[in-house]
Formats: sequence, C-alpha cells, structure tokens
Amino acid sequence: MKIFEVSKLKEGIKINIKVIPSSSKCEIAGVIDGALKVRLDAPPVEGKANERCILFFSKLLGVTKSSVEILSGERSKNKTLFIKGNPEELESKLKSAVPSQLKIF
Repeated sequence: MKIFEVSKLKEGIKINIKVIPSSSKCEIAGVIDGALKVRLDAPPVEGKANERCILFFSKLLGVTKSSVEILSGERSKNKTLFIKGNPEELESKLKSAVPSQLKIF
C-alpha cells in the first residue's frame, strides 16, 4: 500500500504533492515518493498550474483560496502546501477525497 503523510499543525495541515500539469482533468491520481500525485488541467506557464492547484485544493477541502498556500516548489512539480483550517477536519476531508487504495498517515 502506498503512503503519504499529512502533517497536522496548530493552524492547519501541510502536505507534499507532485503536480502533473496539462492533464485532461484535475484529480488526485496516486502517491509518488511519499507525495500525493495531483493531475491539473492547466499548463505550467505564467503560474497557471499553481493557480489551478490552489483552486483545486480549496474546492476539494471546502476552504477559501486564501487558505491554501504553496510553501515551497512554486517553480517545481514537487510542492509543499499549507492549508489553513481545523487540522482534524481538513485531514478528514482529504481522506474522504483520496482514492481508497491510498493510505494517509
């Protein structure tokens, strides 16, 4: 079973993702090297994939776009996201959105 980690912090959660830009749709597609693999339907030019990533996670977890922040990897496929909110609620929403064959720690 493939595993990725959710770091619960005082004001939210932190997750590592690997973005696959220019895909046909936005979706969680698996785990690569401990990071959540996320397909985005935006190209990696002029920040479009980053904007789509923020929008995707805000809708997925039911938070505002300003609650999703790219901590590192703005110009890379490997990113660390911080999502502001109740850590327990966010982790629960993420678990329900992730395909059942993946395991969250």
